[in-house]
Amino acid sequence: MKFKLGRLADYDRIKTKVDNLEDRKKLHSEYRQELLKRQLSNSENFDKAILSLSTAGLGFSLAFIKNIIHISEAHFVALLHVSWYLFAAAIILTVSSFLISQLGISKQLVYAEQYYLGGKEEFLRKKNPSATITIILNWLSGICFFTAVLITVIFVSQNLRGG
Repeated sequence: MKFKLGRLADYDRIKTKVDNLEDRKKLHSEYRQELLKRQLSNSENFDKAILSLSTAGLGFSLAFIKNIIHISEAHFVALLHVSWYLFAAAIILTVSSFLISQLGISKQLVYAEQYYLGGKEEFLRKKNPSATITIILNWLSGICFFTAVLITVIFVSQNLRGG
């Protein structure tokens, strides 16, 4: 039984048509797989956006200092330095999350082998710390990026109007 992923209300409408538990399990599995695909796509797009926009933010702020206002004439230069550090942190955190995520996938493969092939039930519920660390790194990279943008905008606006 196939369905198009839509709002949860659509899922509720479909589930009322399904009487048998096996059909409901299959429907749930398909719905879950579609949501997991979308979650993966969102995560990949977020990482790409943070990397490219942080790099662009660094470039923009450097060009601003070089071509629009000289550093010796700029006001609140400390804000510019902080924004550079935050952009760099966002890039480093995002790249680190890739590496930690790969470690997590490797560990999860071992867990899957132990559960499916070894029949060890405890590996089904075993926590993977790399997954938690990856989530934290992604949140931190987003916070660094948004803060860097905000500080860069404040710096530029203060210097365009002369402090």
